[in-house]
Amino acid sequence: MIPLQRLIALLLILIPDTALAASATVIGYHRFDGHRSSMSMPLAEFEAHLKYLKENANVISMDDFAGYVRRGESFPPRTVVITIDDGWSSVMDAFALLKKYDLPFTLFLPMAYMANPAAKRNLTAAEIDQLKTWPKVTFADHSYSHSSRLQAGRNKNHETYLSFLRQDLAASRQRFFELFGYYPKYYAYPYGHTNGSFAALLQENGYELMFTTDYRPFDGNVDPRAIPRLGGHRVTADRLKEIVEGN
Repeated sequence: MIPLQRLIALLLILIPDTALAASATVIGYHRFDGHRSSMSMPLAEFEAHLKYLKENANVISMDDFAGYVRRGESFPPRTVVITIDDGWSSVMDAFALLKKYDLPFTLFLPMAYMANPAAKRNLTAAEIDQLKTWPKVTFADHSYSHSSRLQAGRNKNHETYLSFLRQDLAASRQRFFELFGYYPKYYAYPYGHTNGSFAALLQENGYELMFTTDYRPFDGNVDPRAIPRLGGHRVTADRLKEIVEGN
């Protein structure tokens, strides 16, 4: 006869842990102004996403997400991280909805265009100051230039490529510090592409998590230097539900 305590312990080992999920869904959005862009989505559809997420998902901040990754812990069921790239002015319309639903989100910003009077379609200094007042927004890096030259293979000479990477990163970090008073910990690759040299340079400069646009759920088998993201503009609210609840 197995003692009761030993039997209970054995059962706890054999029964699957349903309280935690192995993976999380990171969603990447871009613009919300109805612009004829493959990455734009109507605000009404974005709100449908947020309504579903608020009522059914566990939406966490980037810092909380990084904590799970750092500790190697599984995520609670239906864990989601919301990110928005490029710092278009339509972010402010999305911001109003994110505040309405009280959801944390991360902005990946190409720093050459931020608070730049010449960049008419991007966030102004006043808009960035307004965003800073919301405690649930995380500001993160999306390069300085957002140039296609940041992709491997655009330069035939590898040293020329590395030199451009270093220059762009230094400029981005300097501008980020000027606007926010600290250096970023998170980076989204322009155009979603990365390579070993790019990832290593970011890691050397203290970046903790880096993000692509190649979607699959994030779990312990995914390199934190190449975290995949679901393109929010590509899915309806019903499809988003299937993805979040299927992870």
